[in-house]
Amino acid sequence: MIANMLATFQKEKEVYKSNFLIPYKDKLIPLSIEKIAFMYFENKMTSIHTFDSEKYHLDTSLDELYQQLDANRFFRANRQFIIAHKAIKEISLWFGNKLSVNLSVAVPEKIIVSKAKVAEFKGWFTR
Repeated sequence: MIANMLATFQKEKEVYKSNFLIPYKDKLIPLSIEKIAFMYFENKMTSIHTFDSEKYHLDTSLDELYQQLDANRFFRANRQFIIAHKAIKEISLWFGNKLSVNLSVAVPEKIIVSKAKVAEFKGWFTR
């Protein structure tokens, strides 16, 4: 019982990243979480896209990045995308009870939320 309470307390006190240090040539570029619109995985590379249309590359998987982010602000839409709540412009109904998420910035491909994750996505978005 006490162990459960302690685990709950520690989980509530979890600290999420507020900034990333992005390696670029011989520098480290600070990037605030507030500037991130989405993260995209393609060809074994993760790219971070900002609201200012900047693009940064990291050698970190989306799974690792997602664990470092506040789940109230970011959602793992599918295998290729983590999206920021404030980047969502509109949500369209898609074939087979899926959703298509349109962001306020350009994306490399359509962001589809699977039928299995639709309820989770709606709950996250309306929180």
